Amino acid sequence: MTPWTLETALRRAAVRAFDLAPDAVPLVWPRNDHADEGADAASALPLRLMRLVDDGARRSRPLTVAGRVAAQLPLMRDEGLVDFARTFTDARGFVNVVFTHEQSRDLLAAAADGPRFLTGRAWDGTGEWPDTPLHDAVPVAQARRLARADARKRLTLAVGGEPPPPGPGDAEVSWRDPYLDGGSAEPITPAARVLGAIGEASARVAFCRSIPERPKEAETTGRDLPVLPSADRPGAWARLTDANPAFRLRYAHAHALSRARWAREGAPPLVGCPRHAARVRGLLFDGASSVDTAARREEPHILVRYLEALASAYDEWRTCPTADPEGAEGAAADPALPAAVAGVLRTGLFLLGVSAPTRL
Repeated sequence: MTPWTLETALRRAAVRAFDLAPDAVPLVWPRNDHADEGADAASALPLRLMRLVDDGARRSRPLTVAGRVAAQLPLMRDEGLVDFARTFTDARGFVNVVFTHEQSRDLLAAAADGPRFLTGRAWDGTGEWPDTPLHDAVPVAQARRLARADARKRLTLAVGGEPPPPGPGDAEVSWRDPYLDGGSAEPITPAARVLGAIGEASARVAFCRSIPERPKEAETTGRDLPVLPSADRPGAWARLTDANPAFRLRYAHAHALSRARWAREGAPPLVGCPRHAARVRGLLFDGASSVDTAARREEPHILVRYLEALASAYDEWRTCPTADPEGAEGAAADPALPAAVAGVLRTGLFLLGVSAPTRL
């Protein structure tokens, strides 16, 4: 089960329930973070349909519309479209669905192919991804604008009408950074100096993490995380610790990919907390809508914050002290979880123009 599959099923259910033209039904992403307790995903589509239908029951219309959409979903299983464990509506007028074990398992398998999972298609078009050299800038604010422009263009390419260029692939990626490794020329501009202090990966994440287009000089996005780091005051962006969001994202990818590789080589699967495993699966499900929203609004910080939430959930899953190897059904049943996390993190970092190391 992917967000694309569920969105398509809900769209068809709405068409059948109200005899609508398929093109008239708006795109409404189902999301895990909208789901009622006990559900895996929920959709606000019925609320968006209220303008299109008139069932004569204005006072109860949200629930009525949601009920008619939900009632169509079980009828579609005979066509092999969907077969959820349960569907129900809530007081908001949302349609909630509970996945079967097989659908949860298929979600993880699909997420391992990050590009297709997040954008609904393979990345096999022609052309190149924007990759502006940030050291071409003079002031740090200009380098920030270049990095944000690259991220916006990459997001547009990923979700646009034409097939995007080939994606990140499976090649080995090291932790080396062309700016941190030093070069022959002494950096002389403020932008080049900050790149030499924190590296390109941290710079691009720092520049895309904040919201304002023209931030104040001393503005931050967290403790010791300046929006405009300088060579003299780089903040946590210069650290190789969890205090640096860029390092944490890249380390989470390297860890998840390494665990997936070790599992393929015969190592026992990583056991984590079932509750945290459900949280990771929910965030994976919300990836496509996060990428689409970031691209549509041209706000790369939406993607950054989504990736940070996924990395944090993965870290909590793998380090949970309450995990029980004998009783943790959710954890033991998720050997594909690290590969799924790696696939989404790698693709998300790529859309920001940031490399994703493949080994710890």
